[in-house]
Amino acid sequence: MNRIAQKIEQIATVFLFLFVLLQPISIAGAFIAYSFLALAWLIRLMLAPKLHLYRSPLDFPILIYWVLCALSALVSPLPASSWEGMRKVDMVFLAIVVAHNIPSVRRAKQLLAVLFLGTLVSVAYAGWQFVAGVGLHVRDLRQDSVLFRAGIRNDDVILRVDNQAIRRPDKFLSYLGSKTGDKPERLLIVHDGGFDVLKDAVAVEIPPGALPHSTNAADWGVNLQTEKLARARSFYSHPVTYAMILESLGCLVFGLWLGLHRRLSPATSLALMGLWIILALALGATLTRSAWLSFAFGCLAVVWLHDRRHRVRVILPLLLILAAMGTNTAIHRWRGVGLVDLNDPGTQYRMEMWKEGLKLAETHPWFGVGMNTIRDSPSSFVLEAESKYNLWSHFHSTPIQLAVMQGFPVLFAWFAMMGCYLVLLVRLVRKALEQENWVLYAMALGLLGGAIAFLASSAVQYNFGDSVVALQFWFFVGLALALNRQLLAETKLAGSTS
Repeated sequence: MNRIAQKIEQIATVFLFLFVLLQPISIAGAFIAYSFLALAWLIRLMLAPKLHLYRSPLDFPILIYWVLCALSALVSPLPASSWEGMRKVDMVFLAIVVAHNIPSVRRAKQLLAVLFLGTLVSVAYAGWQFVAGVGLHVRDLRQDSVLFRAGIRNDDVILRVDNQAIRRPDKFLSYLGSKTGDKPERLLIVHDGGFDVLKDAVAVEIPPGALPHSTNAADWGVNLQTEKLARARSFYSHPVTYAMILESLGCLVFGLWLGLHRRLSPATSLALMGLWIILALALGATLTRSAWLSFAFGCLAVVWLHDRRHRVRVILPLLLILAAMGTNTAIHRWRGVGLVDLNDPGTQYRMEMWKEGLKLAETHPWFGVGMNTIRDSPSSFVLEAESKYNLWSHFHSTPIQLAVMQGFPVLFAWFAMMGCYLVLLVRLVRKALEQENWVLYAMALGLLGGAIAFLASSAVQYNFGDSVVALQFWFFVGLALALNRQLLAETKLAGSTS
């Protein structure tokens, strides 16, 4: 039976590496890999019951948070909708699964190397999107055009034709112009362009026999141009999601470099710094102001913890001010808005949603209105921001979203859980420094910087509700728990041999 358990453990390890590799590339693939990882781990526990479930400082905060979320869903006006939302809450257990499947610091190093590899793939794809485009922008569309009759309008973006990505007008016209079959042609488009290209895409069909069978754009009654992205998003549906991923990863890499650069070979140190620069440039290409500042804050916090010299710590607040000023200038240049611009419709919408969210939270303080309740029963709530801007997404702040949807007890439990996580990381940094365990110290330093950046951006973004971002966050929590267990084991071993 132990031999079977060992095989299952090996299978779990394969799925763990696959999960980490796919995180920056495919959210669906990462979730599938995690599901098989969790299943293999549970089977191994049943086959080898003598294996221990390790305790961690976050067990109790995680349990309290989950129980309060479940209680809120149970008493929700729409229980089915709220229990659907519990799938995101259940991601908290990813940290426990990951922590139990990282047996050593060496394994943690290997997983980070694989994560960085997957991240470089995503950055390369983001660069390719800038060069090749993402589809075809429709302009000067005549009403007698076959595309107009199919439901396409000016400023729509054609993403795919018969499930094929076509980014050049001549390829589009030659492909459809040569079609002679009796089946309709299926086009995937997004109306009015925008960021959420894949998320908002809809299908339209051109009936058989309606095609002009011409490669001349005039015969189609349209002007097609390659659609280039204004903001990087890589494999993700929105640039803000990509920015949230990059900010934590960038802080992690910076912490690794800062903690190890004097103990690495010049080539390895240069490679780490090069990776950090690449991530910083990719983050810059998302044009996400909150992520820029959170990234700067996380990196400067890492320097604050690492370098205790007074003159360095005096300079750090000044650098943060310079980062804010630089962000304001850059956002003005590329997006035409300021860092905090009250004339920006996006800022106005966000502030109105905060105001209305606080009112709802005060009205439903104990259990909130229920997860997904506003989405599935909008007539039960009157949101002025939604009617004014014809838009409903979320409240654009993790604390406000939690208070509205699940109540203040869940919000306080979330604060407690995040506080315990930060305390865990700070202690891990200090203990690793005392023991001169430099690899573990650098990892803990980077994880702490990433956590600070994540929490900073959560004030103005509902990043905790983004499955992609939450997936990465809980993986980092699991990694921290595994490192903490490893350090405790080393401390106990050193004490027994002294």
